[in-house]
Amino acid sequence: MKSCFRSLPLHGVIMLLGAGLLPIASHAQGYAEGLGASYEVLPLQLNNGGQHAFRADAWRANAVVPISLFGDSTRSLLAGASLEALHFGGDPPGFDVSDVYGLSPILGYRRRVSNKLELTALALPALNSDLREVRGADVTWGGVARAAYRVNVRLAYRLTLGYRQQFYGPQYVVLLGLDWQLGRRWRAFGDLPTTFTVSYAVTPRVNAGFNLIGINTAYRLREQDRYFQYQQGHYGLFAETYLSAHWALRLIAAYAVTRRLDVYTRDDQWPATLDYIGLGKAPVPLNPHIEKGPAFRLALSYRVPAR
Repeated sequence: MKSCFRSLPLHGVIMLLGAGLLPIASHAQGYAEGLGASYEVLPLQLNNGGQHAFRADAWRANAVVPISLFGDSTRSLLAGASLEALHFGGDPPGFDVSDVYGLSPILGYRRRVSNKLELTALALPALNSDLREVRGADVTWGGVARAAYRVNVRLAYRLTLGYRQQFYGPQYVVLLGLDWQLGRRWRAFGDLPTTFTVSYAVTPRVNAGFNLIGINTAYRLREQDRYFQYQQGHYGLFAETYLSAHWALRLIAAYAVTRRLDVYTRDDQWPATLDYIGLGKAPVPLNPHIEKGPAFRLALSYRVPAR
């Protein structure tokens, strides 16, 4: 399975991009995914001396397009954007976040060095805030570099390294990627510890299996210049079907074993974060504790088989 940048772009940096760096196109799992949209609902329980139920709704969309340089398919510029909107309903006591938004333009360069080795670099500025008062401080900067090596038609490895400014402190990205065709029906792929999927082909058009999605991002709030951190580790089951040769619809039912939906003062930060895992002493949130719980996602994507 060779690179498919002739059609649509890379596996990207997956959820480091959905997890604080916004998700972009996928190039593991035997296909490239350059367009995507999803809706996620999070039933939430806030513990404030008693249980208070509310919910969060998250809408996301992303697109990445390769632009060949001088007609050379081994070199491409990558251009795109990722959008996100989170809404919290139910007016929970002590939780003063209603709507936050994320916008990230994506600009990168991809070089296929050989049939086995591919290198990619991405610049990832982001505007994350409640948009009630947009200013330069709302824009954070980051970038990643990735090397992908294909051992054979059934096995490939990736290493992704990066850094991003976050409102909760520095975020370092170290992802170990795998794409392994286990058999005619089974496949394992992802970039640990942020994403991982084990997929079983039920029929030629239907897949099912297990996946992990790690999320870690933050948004500046106008209220007293605080920030809101959205950090979750979702373990779940999925089922998907191909609506046509290229369009796929996936449903995920997951449970958040890690969940932080918390507001902090500007200067109360993590010493460092590795992917979506906080290192050192955690900052103290201003809002009551939000319990772990389920999450449900519906996603539509346009896929092109890798060649």
